[in-house]
Amino acid sequence: MLFLLGLKQHIQRAQRGDEYAREQLIRNHRNFVAQICSMTCKRYLNWENDEELSIGLLALNEAIDGFDTNGKVKFTTYAQMVIKRRLIDYFRGQAKFQREVLTTPLEETNELERAAEAQAFLSYQESNSQESLVHLIDYYRSRLAVYGIDLNELPEYSPKHRDTRESLLQAALALVNDRDMLDFWKKNGQLPLKDLCESTGLSRKVLEKGRKYVIALAVIFTDSRLTPLKQFTNIP
Repeated sequence: MLFLLGLKQHIQRAQRGDEYAREQLIRNHRNFVAQICSMTCKRYLNWENDEELSIGLLALNEAIDGFDTNGKVKFTTYAQMVIKRRLIDYFRGQAKFQREVLTTPLEETNELERAAEAQAFLSYQESNSQESLVHLIDYYRSRLAVYGIDLNELPEYSPKHRDTRESLLQAALALVNDRDMLDFWKKNGQLPLKDLCESTGLSRKVLEKGRKYVIALAVIFTDSRLTPLKQFTNIP
């Protein structure tokens, strides 16, 4: 039975044409794909609306076929490299490519050299971070759950208009930089709406509607372990 097999055996079966093994691999790596795509795009992505996630799944499927099960490079390292390169190709084709999303060299090299580059990058990244992105996201998910917030639904909480996002971002910063408001939030799990209204000039209605968004940002700003996630907030 497939669930008794290791990752390497699953990949080998998929490469030999076992579609069930391939489907299991893709299903089990959906969260991995979402995390790599979000990290590359520097924003949260939604499975229903963002084509980048579909590109990521196609790249994962490609990685299954191209992975050397006898090599020393881990599958997730190789898959991350393939996903990033396919996303970059997509951005270029859509005229949306921006240099800041690049994290690895793009010289034309063979697959083994690319994989080595990706492994070196990951080793460097991991040496400068206590947790991998996967573990970091899981930790963030658990922190949000304390306030009744589901990470998977976070895109739904995000304001559609830039002005509103920036206003709520300022509200989150005001919250974490005021000791009294911060203590109230941490003690009660609720925003000090009256004080926030006075501090930011925002209406109570705006703050109530954006409550989960403000809290999601405040959690990042007040937890040093979540500092890497600031890249999603446009805060240096």
